[in-house]
Amino acid sequence: LAALSLLALAGCSEDTPLAPIADPDPQTEAPTLPDASKLQIDLSFFDQGRDLDKAAARWNFFNAYLRAVVVTAMTEVVLAPPVAAFSLAVHTVPSYQPDGSWLWVYTFVNGAQEAQIRLRGIIGDDHVDWEMRVTALDEGIENALWFDGATRDQGDTGDWTFYDVAQAGDPAVAELHWAHRPASNTVGLVALLGDDAGDALTFSEAGGEHRIDFTESAGDAWFIRWVEADGTGSLMVPDYNGGAEACWDAQQFDVDCGGE
Repeated sequence: LAALSLLALAGCSEDTPLAPIADPDPQTEAPTLPDASKLQIDLSFFDQGRDLDKAAARWNFFNAYLRAVVVTAMTEVVLAPPVAAFSLAVHTVPSYQPDGSWLWVYTFVNGAQEAQIRLRGIIGDDHVDWEMRVTALDEGIENALWFDGATRDQGDTGDWTFYDVAQAGDPAVAELHWAHRPASNTVGLVALLGDDAGDALTFSEAGGEHRIDFTESAGDAWFIRWVEADGTGSLMVPDYNGGAEACWDAQQFDVDCGGE
């Protein structure tokens, strides 16, 4: 991003210290940091699956639970570390930069690993451009781009691209999209690299119904839906129940989908 280039410096003479070029229209307030909790995926509804009797009478819910576990693991591999690192920015005071951006610099500790984070945001007409860079010298990582993208609506909507800083060339591995509205919430993740490239996961909530929608790059699709208020739900996947929708009732017992 051009707006996220290195600070511009200008010198007057050998005896005059270099001084930054003043921004003609300096920002008085830093951009709003998106609420990190809005970037996370809550599948806690399925936690009860660990404790339910795995009898055939509850196979529909249990099958959905197993898939939710896999989905959670997949998303956490990509999202958990950078989102956790980003969430710490709220505890750091940013500094205004001569190029018009705001810079947060802080340390992120993840177990035995420690890294320096440099989060930069620059306010546009109707959006904020962001990039996060990470330095972990013990891992051979120096000022590597971890994610970049833009937010709108005070952080309620946005699009970020994540990069694998552990691979040569720091390839883009996933795109994250989110939109939080008064009546609905959506978080989407698209794989960009490897065998999963093109696969898309969408987590949504509207009208009290929660959904996981998954679309493979080859075109196959499945969904899981549930209503937390009463515990009912269903799933429809190609390799279960002959590809037909399979439902459960308020106690997570199998039920005909016409009579939830």
